[in-house]
Amino acid sequence: MKTIATISTPIGRGAIAIVRMSGDKALEIASSIFTCKKLASFKDAMPNYMYYGSIDVGAFKDSILAVYFKAPHSYTGEDIVEFQCHGGVRLIDEVLKACLKNGCEIADKGEFTKRAFLNGKIALSDAEGIIDMINSESVASLNASYRLSTGDIADQIRSLQTTLLDCVSELEASLDYPEEMEEEAKSNADKTTDHLIYELEKLNSTAKVGGYIRQGINVAIVGQANVGKSSLLNVFVGKDRAIVTNIAGTTRDSLEEYVEVDGVMLKLIDTAGIRDTSDIVEAMGVERSMQAAKGSDIVLFVTEAGRELNQYENDLIKSLDGNNKILLVINKCDTAKDDRKGIKISAKNNVGIEELKKAIINTFIDSSVDTNGNIITNERHAQAIRQAISSLKNAKASYATLPTECSLIDLRDAYFALGAITGNTASEDIIDTIFSKFCLGK
Repeated sequence: MKTIATISTPIGRGAIAIVRMSGDKALEIASSIFTCKKLASFKDAMPNYMYYGSIDVGAFKDSILAVYFKAPHSYTGEDIVEFQCHGGVRLIDEVLKACLKNGCEIADKGEFTKRAFLNGKIALSDAEGIIDMINSESVASLNASYRLSTGDIADQIRSLQTTLLDCVSELEASLDYPEEMEEEAKSNADKTTDHLIYELEKLNSTAKVGGYIRQGINVAIVGQANVGKSSLLNVFVGKDRAIVTNIAGTTRDSLEEYVEVDGVMLKLIDTAGIRDTSDIVEAMGVERSMQAAKGSDIVLFVTEAGRELNQYENDLIKSLDGNNKILLVINKCDTAKDDRKGIKISAKNNVGIEELKKAIINTFIDSSVDTNGNIITNERHAQAIRQAISSLKNAKASYATLPTECSLIDLRDAYFALGAITGNTASEDIIDTIFSKFCLGK
């Protein structure tokens, strides 16, 4: 297999930049351009030790650090050499060119991690956990991605696959001795199938929560003009992000801000006050407000304390009802008494905001789900689990009425569905698609 190289740190000026090589010729190529006083040749380098020396790329020399990771005890399972250089755009580019000139080929996106998968160092789901960690924007997402990247979910799926494979093997053996084995084999298969369905449904029950942990929650702040929507956004994010005045129609367009609550990212959308208006620009803002509200996960419908909802507000809630989860937020509770059900706040005085944040999180994050355990955050994994459950239920229904061969078809389908998660039955197209999402150098 070709030896690959690329820059593994972001392009730009910085203290350190890394060029990484992987393949059978990595050590030989490194030795041709890197020298160290402690070694006659870098070919004699001890694995996992950092060496200080000089790199000569022809156009210039630089003092750098180099480290060698010997196969199979490396990230890719192949020989790896990393050069840690001073971080300059031209400098690091010349180092990469020297590696390519001496026998490397430029790496594709995600090729290092793809080689780790192909060489059996990680499961396919582990790789997806790595890319999720890179893209994580909240603590909860980062923790879930870490568990995925370290193989916790892959190990659980492999264990279920092993149980399923034992079940298939026993049923297949019973085909040769139907009178002696088939009845017992089907009875065992029925119990095993129940166990597998139970375990997979537990995993599947975490997928909805996992989706919100991974992607965050879209929160639209909606209401009529001057009820305090922009003030609520400002107090959420802890700064004056939106202009606040007592003039109706101040907010003309949707504003977006992100805030992390209990480790979950909330995307807050402050919308223009919804009202009838002859102002063309404001009318466009109102239309965008409605689009933002209908596209959100939850609507914070803001109104004022001390008065009932007017007809316009009731009509507005009806237009949103069914498409969204709606929380009634009663603002300005410091100015008037209000006995209605809803989250009572004072955005101006930062009253009730923590209660509102908890209400948002509790709407989506099921307290019965152990967020410290395995959580399905990847929709591809969720689909595979649902497919496996469906196939297992079909198999269970067939034990009493259909030939064993029919049950085996469904059981094998379940095995292949689960294998798409770990990668042992995933198609080449799926594998290529997953690794195409990686950045260069990973």
